Amino acid sequence: MMSRAGASIRHLGVILLVVLQVVGCGHTDRSQNLFPDRGAIPGWVPVGAIQVFEQDTLYDLVNGQADSFFAYGFEKAHVQTYEDAGGGQLRVEIWHMDTPSNAYGLYTVFRSGEPVSIGNAGVAEPGRRVDFWQDRTFVRVFSFVPEDAATLESFAAEVSGALPSGGRTPPLIERLPQEGIAENSEIFFHQETSIQDRLWLGGQNVLSLDADTDGVLAQYLLGDSAVWLLLIEYPEAAAAATALEALTAQGFDSLSAAEVDGEMLGAVFGTLPSADARQLLIAAFHRGGN
Repeated sequence: MMSRAGASIRHLGVILLVVLQVVGCGHTDRSQNLFPDRGAIPGWVPVGAIQVFEQDTLYDLVNGQADSFFAYGFEKAHVQTYEDAGGGQLRVEIWHMDTPSNAYGLYTVFRSGEPVSIGNAGVAEPGRRVDFWQDRTFVRVFSFVPEDAATLESFAAEVSGALPSGGRTPPLIERLPQEGIAENSEIFFHQETSIQDRLWLGGQNVLSLDADTDGVLAQYLLGDSAVWLLLIEYPEAAAAATALEALTAQGFDSLSAAEVDGEMLGAVFGTLPSADARQLLIAAFHRGGN
């Protein structure tokens, strides 16, 4: 005969199992509810089940590009394909990152095209692609063949409406001087791999970048010069000073100026008089921040 204590433990175990099942089902339902249902966008229906990609399966979705997502605290991605009566297809990808700052950073890496008012910020290549970020997610809607731009934006707007609101740009972005900045050129990052397409630093991580360093890269059009301003915030001043020594030791011909201000390292790359480059750094050091 089971004791009263044993019966209570068994009862609690059953309750815990039920709770876990409910929580698990709720998580699945929330993911499914992020995607437009059949009929939400006239003429389009979902094809197959929602695909889920996690860290160990991400290479199946973006073979050769997974590191670009891992650099931004990738957690998982949900993907759903849609089809219309004519056989046209488009795909909705919802990328879940660990923080809103990293969702924004991933968005800046892939950002290109015309601005659209979806999510916290969005861009579109009309008829082919819409990208935006919101809360901890980066969302991409794209068509396999040219499609009506309004259709892609409708899908993106539906997903935006289903996602949690919120998310602000990282404070480091506020350091960027606005005079002369090239529109939508700024990239928020942690690791060198995220900026290598814009600024090549040798691929050897001379600046000792990792998940604990916040960085921003932006292009400036100053007179006849197009230069890159690089700002990196380190956990401590000593790390910034060490990184400055390592950077200047490389002897980059394109390096116009480089300095540190406490935990902040700043560098200007491009053809610009050193005095002008230093003024740009000073403006960044004294703008925003705490």
